[in-house]
Amino acid sequence: MLNERERTRGGRTALRPRLVAAGWDYLVIAAWLTALAGVFVPLSRAGAGFGGVGALGTDLLITALSVLPLGAYLVGREAGRRQATWGKRRAGLVVALAGGGRPGAARIVARALVKLLPWQCAHMAVSRLVREPESAVAMPLLVAAYTLAGASVVLVLTRRDRAALHDLVTATRVVPAP
Repeated sequence: MLNERERTRGGRTALRPRLVAAGWDYLVIAAWLTALAGVFVPLSRAGAGFGGVGALGTDLLITALSVLPLGAYLVGREAGRRQATWGKRRAGLVVALAGGGRPGAARIVARALVKLLPWQCAHMAVSRLVREPESAVAMPLLVAAYTLAGASVVLVLTRRDRAALHDLVTATRVVPAP
């Protein structure tokens, strides 16, 4: 838990708790991706590749195995009783409506979709570049991924309330836990 001095500085929401929360949550994400690699790398080395599924099949597989489970984690935790992922709880933060109060499940789902959109775009771009390095679709997807992720980072660093893109789109904020 962070003390009151770490939560706000000069009327601005402190950046440190948000970064601490993100760091803890990235450990959860890294653990999931490591588990996936632990299953799929040996399968691939054994010749059980997924080369014949095509671009759409690859997109669906990546979405089903990585993006949807992480989205379920975000939604389940942030829409739950504690209004926070494991990282946010450890940093003493919760997700709330911009005006205060508890966001509904639909708003939390929308928040997760906006938050994970850059990841999905990046996955789709990489899968296309691996299959077809001259893909006309890969570069716009990469530009979208970097633009969305970059916009979120810039917003968190420059806004007084530290709201990211997904917070602005859904009128939510990450605030100190009551």
